[in-house]
Amino acid sequence: MNRNLALILMLVLSLTGCLPPEQTQVKTDNEIGVASALSSTAQTGPQVAADLTAHYNDVRVNCGSASMPAFLCRGIMLRSTVPSTAYKAWNPSPHSQTSGGVSFSYLSKDSKFTGLVFNQKNGFIFYPVLSRPSGTRQIEVLCSFPRDGATQLRMAPGCGAHPYTPDRSRRCQTIGITTAEGWLANRRENIWNVCSFDVRDAMNHLAADSFYQTIRAHQLGNFFAGQHDYIELVLATWPQNIPKELPMQAFFYLDGGLAGAQYDQKDFYDSTGGKVLPIIKINLPRTANADAQFIYNQADQVK
Repeated sequence: MNRNLALILMLVLSLTGCLPPEQTQVKTDNEIGVASALSSTAQTGPQVAADLTAHYNDVRVNCGSASMPAFLCRGIMLRSTVPSTAYKAWNPSPHSQTSGGVSFSYLSKDSKFTGLVFNQKNGFIFYPVLSRPSGTRQIEVLCSFPRDGATQLRMAPGCGAHPYTPDRSRRCQTIGITTAEGWLANRRENIWNVCSFDVRDAMNHLAADSFYQTIRAHQLGNFFAGQHDYIELVLATWPQNIPKELPMQAFFYLDGGLAGAQYDQKDFYDSTGGKVLPIIKINLPRTANADAQFIYNQADQVK
């Protein structure tokens, strides 16, 4: 059996729970090659909108085993940015280059929010790891917060202690917090007692539940309509100026952000020698019972 067929078989078995956790854990770029091979064809704009909608509506607890957190296969990992001629939107910021972490928001049917950090209006979306295109990097998710984690003030890479309450804002597992209920009880003692759930590959069979507790705390804490009520993920910082290697699926915008998304789309096209990523409009839910919408409009595209 050749390597590609073997990898495909391994993925199928892992998604049906037939492999032990240590064999299903996503660890390296080579080990994830099977998922990449399944996503080697570029998607059209309407296909991207449909794919995002499907990932948003998917509410699986994990991606097939206790070692595979839900963000590997479902939900929307997005990063809001500010368009500028001074830098590329997809490059890690100077702070991220120093800290080793890049902040994203996580949006799904079971983890909704109504607005982005700093009221920003556009940005880009990463594929879930298990559906990223061939030739792109696996970017590891390091930790998650049920709401904004004030990560710029934390110890590197943004998952460490917050200076206001350093003893009770460290890695959740380090201070004995492994459940949504425990996370909320800790925060009730002091609003800065916001610890990070460790979701790294090294968590192995504990990884999926760690992220699921993030989602549960988001729900139980009724984090939805506040200014900072979005799940925050910290991803490992990637090198500068590698747009072709990033698992980017689309640029997006909210109302008022189209011009920024159009600037980024053209900049990406020019920086990659002609690669086109579609622009998708996201209508975030306005009530807890509403859902986000992902809309492709040909008139929005400049490339």
